[in-house]
Amino acid sequence: MRSLACAGVVGLVVLAGCGGGGGGGSEAPVASGYPGSPASCDATGQRAWLRDYMTDAYFWYDKQGAPNAAATSMDAYFDSLLYQPTDRYSYSQTTDSANQFYVDGTRTGYGYALDWLDAARTTLAVRLVEPLSPVGVAGLQRGDRIVSIDGKTSAEIANGGLTAVDTTGVPRTMVVRNAAGTQRSLTVQSATYALTPVNTVAVLTAPNGAKTGYLMYQEFIASGQVAMGAAFDRFRTAGITELVLDLRYNGGGSTQQARYLAGLVAGSAQTGKVFAQYQFNAKNTARNSTQNFVGVSGGLPTAPLDSLGRVFVITSPSTASASELVINALRPYKTVVTIGDTTYGKPYAFQPVSACGTTYNAVNIVVANALNFSDYSAGFAPTCAVADDLDHPLGDPVESRTAAALGFIQSGACPPRASVAKSLGSTTSRGFGDISPPQMRVD
Repeated sequence: MRSLACAGVVGLVVLAGCGGGGGGGSEAPVASGYPGSPASCDATGQRAWLRDYMTDAYFWYDKQGAPNAAATSMDAYFDSLLYQPTDRYSYSQTTDSANQFYVDGTRTGYGYALDWLDAARTTLAVRLVEPLSPVGVAGLQRGDRIVSIDGKTSAEIANGGLTAVDTTGVPRTMVVRNAAGTQRSLTVQSATYALTPVNTVAVLTAPNGAKTGYLMYQEFIASGQVAMGAAFDRFRTAGITELVLDLRYNGGGSTQQARYLAGLVAGSAQTGKVFAQYQFNAKNTARNSTQNFVGVSGGLPTAPLDSLGRVFVITSPSTASASELVINALRPYKTVVTIGDTTYGKPYAFQPVSACGTTYNAVNIVVANALNFSDYSAGFAPTCAVADDLDHPLGDPVESRTAAALGFIQSGACPPRASVAKSLGSTTSRGFGDISPPQMRVD
């Protein structure tokens, strides 16, 4: 199955896609069974159903690629139908894997993501660890330098030298060195583990004394809803007046969870006002809809914070889809200061469909905010450009992006380049490893 660098949400989903040339194919039309299930699950039945679905529901239905009759899989056939090169977002996956992420809130693998430590791209380092994953339990830390993984060097890993693993019980040996130079080896087995959407919560103090909430939110899935509410209860009790929302590695997820988070930040004065507008293709305008901010987090007792005049959002090229939706939705109501790097650029969403064990996440919708703005396919540029800082934990007040946000609270301006830990690198974050960002789905 094809995977993307950024991902989506169950229900109402926004994704950006991969493109293709225009025009239909030479395959003879057959009864497809659409809009229900394929007439049959053989290749002919599935392809006919998928063509009819894309001709009706795909956002770029009139610019589809020519169907590849020689495709050897449904994934490859689906890819041939996409609008190239505009659609860099749509993808297919097994229905089991879609349900595992969005319904079960779990992932199968090891639980780490890597990035280049240096602009010269000589050394990979750990940028994120899922706390309950095999490597999280084994003690792998953000900032650990990769000496080797299963005998592969950083260069070999970056060139695809490691086999992707999506089953349990497969051993993997990592040799790592921490920032102090201590080298160690750990061997783990792949497993199915629970995700931790709320990765880090802290109450920090800005240089001017302002109490500042810090929330690192990793994926928009329903299993993170209770922890999200608990984080805002903690912020309310602490009396914060500023908020740093860390979405630097959040590739998206459920639009419903994004709406809950944005509502807690927006404050009770925005309850009932427009959160997002979902706009379908010209064939399906009757399905266009609007979602408003809600006053509670999905029925939880948590209420919006009314103490925030602005919000700081830490971003990177891995900030995508539902994360960008939160930024765009808040902008008509709050000052949003972005710290880090330009976001991925995905103003689109899916409403996934499943057939014969495959779930198709094809772009169905463009998502606009209350001002009808959705033109951010190039991403949101940062207010303050600051490189990632793998030498410090997430939420550490001296970590370069967090420190920049706290400095902005103090001075009202981006910190001078010399005052942050590192200068902005010239390379785009890749996020090697077995943690893949989700896509935004509308629910």
